[in-house]
Amino acid sequence: MSQRSGALLAALAAGMLALAGCGSSDDNSSSSSSAGDSGSSTSASSSGGESKSGGGPYKIVLSNNYMGNEWRPQMVNVARFVADRMSDKVDLDVRISDATPAAQIQSLQSVIRQRPDAIMIDAASQTALNPVLEQACKQGILVFSFDQVVSADCAYKRPQDYEAQATDAVNWLGTQLRGRGKILMDTGLAGIPLSETYVRVWRQVLADRYPGIEVVGTFESQYAPGPELQGVSAQLARNPQIDGILSGAYIASDIKALEQAGRPMVPMTGLDFNGGQKQCEARRLKCFFIGAPAFVSGMAIERIVRVLDGGEQPRDEIYWDTNYVSAAGDIDFGATQRVEPLKDGENYYADGSDSLVTPITYGDWDITAEDVLAK
Repeated sequence: MSQRSGALLAALAAGMLALAGCGSSDDNSSSSSSAGDSGSSTSASSSGGESKSGGGPYKIVLSNNYMGNEWRPQMVNVARFVADRMSDKVDLDVRISDATPAAQIQSLQSVIRQRPDAIMIDAASQTALNPVLEQACKQGILVFSFDQVVSADCAYKRPQDYEAQATDAVNWLGTQLRGRGKILMDTGLAGIPLSETYVRVWRQVLADRYPGIEVVGTFESQYAPGPELQGVSAQLARNPQIDGILSGAYIASDIKALEQAGRPMVPMTGLDFNGGQKQCEARRLKCFFIGAPAFVSGMAIERIVRVLDGGEQPRDEIYWDTNYVSAAGDIDFGATQRVEPLKDGENYYADGSDSLVTPITYGDWDITAEDVLAK
């Protein structure tokens, strides 16, 4: 694995990377973009965590509560990759708890007793972890929440824009179906902010804009391929007509379920997993992919170091604003976020692993498939 280390190490020696992503050039590669800093974001330097003013290496603990799909392991692998390349600044410890708020809280309590410089967390709940994280903040530990974020005031937050993603997915599908048809809806994973937002937005937009589209069945993908395959297959057995699938996860599982049931392909939405992207392009299927690259963990580490070094960082910062569409599904539907056609080697990989979350790299890191899959 090659890294453009010269420029990066020079930047670190000068005091840490310049603000990357969210509209700045450091996090953006030629094939992807992150959202710009919103006017409502509050810039802060180090409240909730002690500024070390150029010290290091900093003890950073990654708290993760779920490893049941390809996204989470790749997120962890990118964090380890970035931490290894920033070893003069970062000493990373990864903690993986069971997939419940209670288990993650217990793990965090153990972490807090060890007094790391920072905790970076992909949370099991938006609210349940707040008391223990506020305890960490009061003890001078910086808390940085990303992907599935908490609502604790003292935590830095780097979420996806769930509402915009959900709105674009449902409007794409509604436009593809010309406002009429019977669809299946993915309810995701119970209790997490992503799923709650997707379902709320999807139902509201369907009611307001597409009254001719009927949700005839729901399934819980759990953001894992097996549960999605089982859930869609069960709904196909109950419903003789399905015109579209509104999912936040595995289009490849939806394709397999339709094939096994002897049903025609329909317009589908899902997360940016390479397996589905490859099939949609090769078979000219109508597909829309919600963009959520797993390298957000690397972005989080960079920002944690910036804060600990005494630099400024917005308290709340969207990390990605781009979704993807297959060539056959590329239509104008009034998107709220950026929409990019799939392009081999940039935002999907025709010869790559089905499990890759795309795109796989950002900025100057040159992260490879081997790095994110830990091979």
